[in-house]
Amino acid sequence: MKNNKSDQDNTVIQDVNIQELQDTITRLEQESMHNLAGWQRAQADYQNLKRESDRLRVESIQLANKNLIETLIPVFDNFALALKHLPTELIDNTWVQGIVFIHRQLQDILLAEGVEVIDPLGQEFNPHIHEAVDSEGEGSSIVEVLQVGYTLHGKLIRSARVKVSS
Repeated sequence: MKNNKSDQDNTVIQDVNIQELQDTITRLEQESMHNLAGWQRAQADYQNLKRESDRLRVESIQLANKNLIETLIPVFDNFALALKHLPTELIDNTWVQGIVFIHRQLQDILLAEGVEVIDPLGQEFNPHIHEAVDSEGEGSSIVEVLQVGYTLHGKLIRSARVKVSS
């Protein structure tokens, strides 16, 4: 009999140990799932931070470029104005051709940096990108461009100053 009692005690102890082990396994599985979810959130937060950091870096570079470009645009405009009023007898002059080349070079640099010219002659007036300086007649189309405008990466940096038929 004593052996049966011992076997029953061992069975009870084994049942208790099995239950404790199952409880430990369940607790560890829950802890593992919790840790996995935390790691996944941390990964997502890191990816979001990285994207935001990259976006801010690009914006910072574009802002620095914008300030430089806004400084260069009047120089570019003055080149264009000087070339527009160039006497015809000087067009073939090699020095003048050098100035024309420099103007084109500056234009290419501005285009490469994302600058686009707004030259709206003949278009309908748009108050978001045009500044009406004068008006004449009937309608709302642009009849003269007094000063071209510019966008940088699609954002307006200077409105085109125009004369509108009204």
